[in-house]
Amino acid sequence: MSEPQATEVSVEQVHGWRVLVAIGIGLVCWWLGHYLPFPEQPDQLPPGQREYGPAACRLLFVVGLTTSSWLLAAMPIAAASLIPLALLPMLGVQSTAILTSGYGHPILWLFGGGFVLAQAVERCSLHRRMALNIVAALGPYPRRLILGFCLSATLGSMWISNTAVALLLLPIGAVLVRRTAELGELSPKLQSNFGAAIMCAIAFGATIGGMGSPIGTAPNALFFANYEPLVEQGKEPVSFLLWLLAFAPFAVILSFGASQVLARFALRMPKERFSRGDELLQEARSLPRWSKAEKRTALLFGAAVLLWMTRGDLPLGEGDVLHGWAHYLVPTGERDRFLADGSVAVFIAILAFLIPSGTGDNQRLCDWETARQMPFDLLLLLGAGIAMAQAFGPTGLSAAFGELLRPMIGSMHPVLLILTIIVAVSLLSEVASNTAVATLALPIVREGAIAANMDPLVLMLPVVIGASCSFMLPISTPPNTIVFASRQIRFGQMARAGVGLNLLSALVLLPVLWFWALPLCGVDMDALTAGGK
Repeated sequence: MSEPQATEVSVEQVHGWRVLVAIGIGLVCWWLGHYLPFPEQPDQLPPGQREYGPAACRLLFVVGLTTSSWLLAAMPIAAASLIPLALLPMLGVQSTAILTSGYGHPILWLFGGGFVLAQAVERCSLHRRMALNIVAALGPYPRRLILGFCLSATLGSMWISNTAVALLLLPIGAVLVRRTAELGELSPKLQSNFGAAIMCAIAFGATIGGMGSPIGTAPNALFFANYEPLVEQGKEPVSFLLWLLAFAPFAVILSFGASQVLARFALRMPKERFSRGDELLQEARSLPRWSKAEKRTALLFGAAVLLWMTRGDLPLGEGDVLHGWAHYLVPTGERDRFLADGSVAVFIAILAFLIPSGTGDNQRLCDWETARQMPFDLLLLLGAGIAMAQAFGPTGLSAAFGELLRPMIGSMHPVLLILTIIVAVSLLSEVASNTAVATLALPIVREGAIAANMDPLVLMLPVVIGASCSFMLPISTPPNTIVFASRQIRFGQMARAGVGLNLLSALVLLPVLWFWALPLCGVDMDALTAGGK
């Protein structure tokens, strides 16, 4: 399941029995922690270092309580996300100062600035123009329209919250479904399939697009937060551009495959053109000329993408590096991470507040009344995940999980291991928040890979991408929930389409990781294969 929706915050309530269940799950995690293989420590601990076992068990209690509160909706998301900040210092696990660094991590500012940019796009209706132009370009064919909505959602979700993309495209898709029903060209069964396929195309495309860029979805942000300690130890960073090169093609390929699964197999549609299809394109043809607000927002959007893509250094191999623009701005001796993507996002957000919209009424591309609608609960959720993950190392919990996983990692061929992780994480994310899954799994597989002398990227990338490959249930992702509420799709239709896409995503992701993404990120595949024999 993907990140929770901010629009639900106002109606959330505290459920007493669910809180008790969450506390019970936390206590079970605390009890199980006593059986983990913690590394040995000297009798006399250095100043500031805590005894691994007790501190780690208390951390497990907080992790179990927090994640269970998310999964069970026991209390508002924001309140549950503040549990680590309140309890970890009280239980002697982590100081408040260190924890607050997680809640103020640069990746949160990247998301916050991205939300402001997304709201500027929505405010001038640029998103509507982009979606209608894609649909118009593909023509009035049922299968092509499904493909058009799927690609529109995917391309938009790479830069805007997948929840926002689903909300933006839903009314456009609903109008299209109603218009086709009015034409009466499809039988009742085919019309039902068409409506369901359009809804699935919006939901699945929005979820898929989140995998394609670092700001696409919350698990991606958690990956960078968990990989940061390794970069500080000398690992090559995974830059914004490197992630795009590695996974944007995968997202586009999977989006195309999703449309084919929908139109040809799960919700079969005819390939013929609508005989009155020109009526369906009237809305696209009647679009007015680009407004000043749309032009300025599009330029700002393009500037943000360009700055993100060219900020970091890009390794070219054999020691050669193509320096990004940040290299020439940071102090001597500092890495390009001195100036993070979060600073770029904040700079773009400030420009959105300053640039006039051109409508003549002294409006700006974005104002605070609009920006304050951003999902602050999602930012707190991300902060909680990062803060808890940062406590795994000092308490010895990461090392203990690493020792627990080392026998399994060493006994399986890397290809089979990657496939197992993809399938397991994908199935878990069907019923659990993908943010919670990534929060728990990323530090565990990172330490497990280190304990087995394996590059951590080999296990971390399948976890972070696999966490977003959940499509079967209305509760799997916010986009699924949004389109299911439209009443254009039945539970069985979504489950049938989702099963096929779950299988397709695993089959496509495995070769993409092995032959493209992992080598591109600098993983020594020869050494990996030799170690797996």
